[in-house]
Amino acid sequence: MNKIKVVNNMIIPYDNDDISIYDNNITFLENGNFIIEYIDCDNINLNININKNRCINLFEYSSNKNINVKNKYFILDSSSLIISKFYSNNSVTENIDIYLNGEKSSIKYNFSSISSGRDKYTINIYHNKDNTRSDIFNRTVAKENSSNYFDINSFVNNGILDTYLNQHTKIITLGESDNRINPNMYTHDNSTTAIHASVIGNIDGDDLFYLMSRGINYKDSLNLIITGIILGNINVPDDYRQKIIDILSKIGGE
Repeated sequence: MNKIKVVNNMIIPYDNDDISIYDNNITFLENGNFIIEYIDCDNINLNININKNRCINLFEYSSNKNINVKNKYFILDSSSLIISKFYSNNSVTENIDIYLNGEKSSIKYNFSSISSGRDKYTINIYHNKDNTRSDIFNRTVAKENSSNYFDINSFVNNGILDTYLNQHTKIITLGESDNRINPNMYTHDNSTTAIHASVIGNIDGDDLFYLMSRGINYKDSLNLIITGIILGNINVPDDYRQKIIDILSKIGGE
């Protein structure tokens, strides 16, 4: 799998016929599976481009201190971008702009995070052509005294036909935390299909009871449920799975 490293806010260049890198621009030229890892970063600003007739699976990983992210994704005709993203940072301010600039272009955005500080996410999806599709799935486990704000905005102008908009955000709270979800769909054409769901709540007590009734202690039961929520939402490359499991394994004992 092709890995792009962003270290100290700069893309580390390397030779690859499937990718073009110039300044803060990454262009995916061929179909494939790719990784972007943010290492020792606090201020990220990338333009990510998907050429016509391409299918890109992109995994993004960040485990930093305080990070500010302003990334833009541009998707052209008959192309699909599938993002699986995992964050475990001290705090996050992120503004994501997704531009569906070609007919039959699509985005599937799967985001999972462990929140321990103040996290604010703004996700803007612009349906600029006919027959475009966006599926946005956010899953966050909010630790004690954390805060999580999600603003998800989907835009369809009048005359843009047969678009599909789907937003689903779920925040699981572990103790007292401040959490808000604002799902907004600005649609101006009757041919649009728009779906959204937002959930903020605790770990399901019935799930905990079931696992503990099978002889699993509270800590391990909680960890199993959290792991299912986080990993069930994203496709994780093998060399990152253990990293994430190690991060999640510490939560039940806190």
